[in-house]
Amino acid sequence: MTDPDWWAAFFAGPWIDAQRAAWSEDESQSDADAAEELLQLAPGSDVLDVPCGEGRVSLELAARGHRVHGIDLTGPLLETARARAAERGLEATFEQRDMRTLDAVEAYDGALCWWGSFGYFRDEENEAFAAAVARALRPGARFVVDTHVADSILPRLTPRGWWEAGDVTVLEERGWDHETGRIDTEWTLIRPGEPPLKRSSSIRAYTCRELAELLRRAGFASVTGFDRTTMEPFAVGAHRTAMVAVKPAV
Repeated sequence: MTDPDWWAAFFAGPWIDAQRAAWSEDESQSDADAAEELLQLAPGSDVLDVPCGEGRVSLELAARGHRVHGIDLTGPLLETARARAAERGLEATFEQRDMRTLDAVEAYDGALCWWGSFGYFRDEENEAFAAAVARALRPGARFVVDTHVADSILPRLTPRGWWEAGDVTVLEERGWDHETGRIDTEWTLIRPGEPPLKRSSSIRAYTCRELAELLRRAGFASVTGFDRTTMEPFAVGAHRTAMVAVKPAV
């Protein structure tokens, strides 16, 4: 059984380097395009990126004139984000903290939780995090959750897979727990000259309806799903899903 706090020690060793090398500059630009469009950001908006990882989307949004604040638990990734922001002279700040402790109030014009980082925790904690994001947003602002939903990922979920990032080969063995609604994955990271590193993860895969209902309970007035690949309304078969939640205007 996967440790419920698996995420606390997951992002370390060769995983850090794999994450840094996993996306091209063009992919980061494309993700920032999607985030900016879905959030409907006005010029110079205050944006929250949580969790932000190495800041690849944060930095692209900051390069477009937005003021971005990233939150993440992993120190080495934040160091990368800060160094890249300094190199580029960007208005972006990065804070190390557990995203469940978010306590800002009406401080942001938009927020994003990008690339499958929603669903790490138990259901009540995931909802509490979403409620904290709602409180952190100004009236009428949007929260975008970029994720996989069960409707679309389960039909194509394979038991094994692998990919490469830089000099790290990543092997995955995946399983679906129908009682908890979670995808449990055993990871093996291989880098030449080093012993393989094994990690486990467990991520809640909500259906589109379940995630929309969670976000409404958390304080959002309306929730709409999109196919993030095509930016069309969500339909079963979407490669990735973007849930756009809007805070009440008053």
